[in-house]
Amino acid sequence: MSRVNIETRDDQWLKENSNNATGSSFQQEDPDPSMQPRAEAIEEDSGSEDSLGDNVGTPMQNYLKHLYRLDLLTPEDEHTTTCLLRELEEKIIALLQKRGVTLVDLRSEGVEQRGSTGAYDHGLIIAKADGLLASANISQRDRSALQNLMKKFKAQRKKLIQCNLRLVIAIAKRFRNPSVPFIDLIQEGNVGLMKAIERFKPQMGYRFSTYAYWWIQQEIQLTLRRNDDLVRQPANVQDDLRNIYRAINQVRSEGLPASDENVAKQTGLDLERVQSLLKLPGPTGSLDDPISDDQASTRLDYAPAGDMFNTDELVSNQELAQRLRDAVAKLPPRQRTVLSLRYGLISDRDCSFRVIGEQLGLSQERARQLHSDALRQLKRQWR
Repeated sequence: MSRVNIETRDDQWLKENSNNATGSSFQQEDPDPSMQPRAEAIEEDSGSEDSLGDNVGTPMQNYLKHLYRLDLLTPEDEHTTTCLLRELEEKIIALLQKRGVTLVDLRSEGVEQRGSTGAYDHGLIIAKADGLLASANISQRDRSALQNLMKKFKAQRKKLIQCNLRLVIAIAKRFRNPSVPFIDLIQEGNVGLMKAIERFKPQMGYRFSTYAYWWIQQEIQLTLRRNDDLVRQPANVQDDLRNIYRAINQVRSEGLPASDENVAKQTGLDLERVQSLLKLPGPTGSLDDPISDDQASTRLDYAPAGDMFNTDELVSNQELAQRLRDAVAKLPPRQRTVLSLRYGLISDRDCSFRVIGEQLGLSQERARQLHSDALRQLKRQWR
């Protein structure tokens, strides 16, 4: 599918959801109003001074309204912006080096130190420049030059970030997961977008959006793999499960039953693989998590009393079982064997006196007598 078609479809999706006054399609994905500061934090980092939208509706709706008002860059404008951003970055770094800032202090964490080919952390560049401007250890000429460069640098970086936020939405839609709110996936994708801006080299001849796609997808996938489940699943299992859930929605949208056979055909996985993955337990949750918007009721409030874990009872039962094993071990061999067979102590089922007699070569009555003698000795031991 061409990029033009993808953008058209995503633009339509943004418009429909930003105009949705009820917000029913996003309330389940983002029930927590505390997610809004995270969206604002990303915009502040990109230098945005605009509002996320009217204070009406969910944070997701406000965020989408803001995105729909932003214009996209043409390939020519994109290339011009990225080239100018790299040029401004080099000039700012040269001024910082002139004032004693080393290149290592401006590197992104985890990137190899390879001279001018490495990536620089824009957050560190802005922090070092602001610190230098706040100090007195800079001439008036260099101060004016650095202020002018930083103003242009922040403007171009903000422009490149904002004009590609729709790309993040389009990628995040492919990785929806019930264990991670949708708006969290978007914000992690925004982090990947900013990492792509730091590492992109326009002289390589590629579109920035093509290069940023990989970084955005990587950040989103890492978020899904770092979810809060107590039992962490391998990456290939999570990828297959995501494809299975996506196939279930696709099959149902076509009016077909979401059977294992239809899902396996849609995903291209083996039927046994689909069945085994669907048997895996879902995401874990805390008993203290609220189950309603009033934040008053939790899952623990509705747990049956009989299912509560009783440590004292467990210890008492273990101690009683150990004392019983010690007492049975003191019985004569034949009585110990009869008692163990009768009450299933050495097997999964109880045996009748007839079966015990057949196994030991005794009559049914003799097996009953040995059983009675064993019980009398056990009673004497417990006195």
